[in-house]
Amino acid sequence: MKQIIALSVLALALSVGAITYAEKSTGEHVDDSAMTTRVKFALLEQSVSDASDINVETSKGVVQLAGFVKSDSIKAMAGRVTAGVDGVVSVSNRLIVRSEKRSAGTTLDDGILAAKVKLKLVENKETSGGKINVEIRDAVVELSGFVDSYEERDAAVQLVSAIDGVKDVINSIDITR
Repeated sequence: MKQIIALSVLALALSVGAITYAEKSTGEHVDDSAMTTRVKFALLEQSVSDASDINVETSKGVVQLAGFVKSDSIKAMAGRVTAGVDGVVSVSNRLIVRSEKRSAGTTLDDGILAAKVKLKLVENKETSGGKINVEIRDAVVELSGFVDSYEERDAAVQLVSAIDGVKDVINSIDITR
C-alpha cells in the first residue's frame, strides 16, 4: 500500500514539474533551476540540519525556503546560508518551526493527505498546482512556492482549507515578481 501511494505521489510530482517547466522561458528555467541547485548544495554542504526536508524554490533570483524544521536556529542558519549563495537577490524564509516527533502512522496519514491536496490543486482551474509545494505535519498544510497573482494564492488556500482532514493551512506562497 505504501509503495502504491509513493509511486502515485512521484508520478504526480513528475507530471506537475513538466507543467511548471513549460510555463517559463528556457533562460528563466535554467537560471532559476541553477540557483535552486546551488542553494540546496550550500545547505547540505554547510550541514544545515533538516536540509533535505527544506523546499527551495527560485523566481528571478528570489529564493524561497519552505517546509518544517526543528528549531529557530536551523531556520536562521538556512536563511544565512541561502543569502550567502552567489546570485541570490533576496531570501523569503518561510520555514516553520515544529519540533514534535511524529509516529509512523501520522507520517503515513500526512503523506496520503499531501497526495489528496496536490491532486485537488492540479485539478482546479484557478490554481497552478505545479507551482505550489505542499508540506504537511499532523494535518497542518503549508503551501509554498511562487504563483502569478494574489487571486491564485487565495484560491489555493481556500481550496485546501475545505479538504476533509486538513486541520489548518499555512500560506507561505509568494507572488512572482
